[in-house]
Amino acid sequence: MHGSVDFARKLGIVTKLDKILVNEKMETNLKGVYACGDCTGGLYQISKAVYEGTKAGMEVIQYVRNIKN
Repeated sequence: MHGSVDFARKLGIVTKLDKILVNEKMETNLKGVYACGDCTGGLYQISKAVYEGTKAGMEVIQYVRNIKN
């Protein structure tokens, strides 16, 4: 987990208490970069990671579609 947070910091992504900060769409402060699962904090459960991964994936699809148009 620290590897992803360290990498995020190098990219200029906002973190807090060793967690990557995201909004309700799983977006970070860096446009086009999303995070989900354990690195975003909260409960460390597979069900949470699967939900957030799905949410982030759907948001990425929407983001890419908007870029192409």
